[in-house]
Amino acid sequence: MRKHSRKFIGKLCLTAAAVAAVILLGCQAGRRAENRAQSQEPERLSETSAVTPSAGAGTEEDVSASAPEPEAAVAGSEPTPSPLPPLEQRLAELPAGTVVAEEEVNREDLSVYFQDYEISDPLFARIYGDDRSYKTYCTVPREDLRYIKLLHYGFEGEIRVGELMVNALLAEDMKAIFQELFENQYQIEKMYLVDNYGADDDLSVNDNNTSCFNFRLGTNSQSLSNHAAGCAIDINPKQNPYYIIGPDGSYVWENEDAELYIDRNVPDAAERHMITEQDLCYQLFTQYGYTWGGDWQNPIDYQHFEKIVYTAAMP
Repeated sequence: MRKHSRKFIGKLCLTAAAVAAVILLGCQAGRRAENRAQSQEPERLSETSAVTPSAGAGTEEDVSASAPEPEAAVAGSEPTPSPLPPLEQRLAELPAGTVVAEEEVNREDLSVYFQDYEISDPLFARIYGDDRSYKTYCTVPREDLRYIKLLHYGFEGEIRVGELMVNALLAEDMKAIFQELFENQYQIEKMYLVDNYGADDDLSVNDNNTSCFNFRLGTNSQSLSNHAAGCAIDINPKQNPYYIIGPDGSYVWENEDAELYIDRNVPDAAERHMITEQDLCYQLFTQYGYTWGGDWQNPIDYQHFEKIVYTAAMP
């Protein structure tokens, strides 16, 4: 029995020694790993501080040395602006009065610069009101009118965008006439809707504005003008005045500088933009069946052409 006990005790001691050795080895391994981690931490910190210097540390040289070099500018590297769409595609959006470069105009097909449109809601909002061309009591349905955008030459020989409101039945006439005037570089100073002047005919005339539709009475009349139906147009009205011959044979006018243009027999009438029977404007409108106010007996209205294809009803 003692012999066996001694053997058992010996085995037990050996086992305990083995366990102690394993524990000791594990502790040493843990300490070595910890030591390695501590020795590597300063290395990581030093790498970080080299890349991102703390505020106030280092000189300008150090900072610039660590910063990436800017790329050298390449000559002509600015982006090239996209070319504008052709003029005919932009014409509808260009405001009247816009000056257009000669090289933008394609002479092979001028018809694309003489276009008519139905009256859109935004355009109707522009012309509608008692101080506008389309009065609240206007009897002409808006679908019976057309808005024309076109090109014309101004008094300085520049090309400008123009606009007209006309009766729908005369839209084709107007486009054809003004295209031929343009082809011949006929000069018209301004072409805005009369709404730019609060639909005030005198303001429009005194600014030498060429216009057509305006729902109003005739001058010195209690009847509607043919302008009220969009069937009459006034061209360069300052150089082509309206006047009345009084009972004593004197001339009576209302608009500015009219007296400068009463005598139509001056040799430089064309250069002064005065319409006569020799004038291309007269020839084209009469060719299309319009009558000229310059042929009236009294009053006389040199600016005025009309073609009565539609009668507006009194409100």
